[in-house]
Amino acid sequence: MHLLASNVGGPFEWFSQHIQTVAWPAIFIVIWRVSKYVERISTQAGKTIGQIDTMATNCFPTMQASLQKQDDLLHSMDVSLKTVAENSQRRRSDFQ
Repeated sequence: MHLLASNVGGPFEWFSQHIQTVAWPAIFIVIWRVSKYVERISTQAGKTIGQIDTMATNCFPTMQASLQKQDDLLHSMDVSLKTVAENSQRRRSDFQ
């Protein structure tokens, strides 16, 4: 009987005494994985910021110059079309 009474709390006591054997390494593994994840995210964010900076310094001025050329071309076409329209109206009025 004496052995039975001491074994009743045995599994719980054993578990509470040995939980740290499993818990501490598990905590360290979780912390290590989280740190790797944060490191990967920060590296990707750095690359993205670098690409945006490159676009801002290289691509946007080129695009602005191209759009300015297109704007000048459209203005020239507008003037030409106005001249053609005025000449057409003048010819119609001359013809009638």
